[in-house]
Amino acid sequence: MKHPEKLRYPAIIKKDDDGTFSVYFPALFPEHGWEFPLSQGKSKPEAVKNAEKELAFTLAGFLYDNEEIPATVPIQKEQLSDGMELIEVETSMASYAEEIKEHLRGRHWHIGYYEHGLDFEAFGFKNARGLWDIFYEESEAGELSGHPDLTHLFTVKTHSEAEEKFKQFVENVILKRS
Repeated sequence: MKHPEKLRYPAIIKKDDDGTFSVYFPALFPEHGWEFPLSQGKSKPEAVKNAEKELAFTLAGFLYDNEEIPATVPIQKEQLSDGMELIEVETSMASYAEEIKEHLRGRHWHIGYYEHGLDFEAFGFKNARGLWDIFYEESEAGELSGHPDLTHLFTVKTHSEAEEKFKQFVENVILKRS
């Protein structure tokens, strides 16, 4: 599947109390995009330049994780508060291809189950077929000795699939053993 050379996403830029400029992507990250900037800079042009690079890395991460590149969703001017400016950030993954390749090397997932005061975690590593192998560390003693006892649980395509399957594993296997 070929991806467009240039990608454009609406963003918000605002000057923080410390004088830095922060760039937010609420259309790309609906849950936390208004709260956490994707990039910052000492000046507005620097913040936008940094946003171009971080956006390329983020979109490449979606693809690497077998996810679709999110569709652009417009930000309505009514959603802006004082000090926020609506901008559009254009990027190209090709412009940062070598850096992205290095950045993705060693990328892995942490899949957690954090319900009812319980805390279980699995790890995902991309295999040669482009899918994700999910592992669970069976023993705390193994972790402490530096030789974790990792058990391959399953292979999935997407992070959401891994989360759902790990939740089922915890509830149907681990919790029933307890």
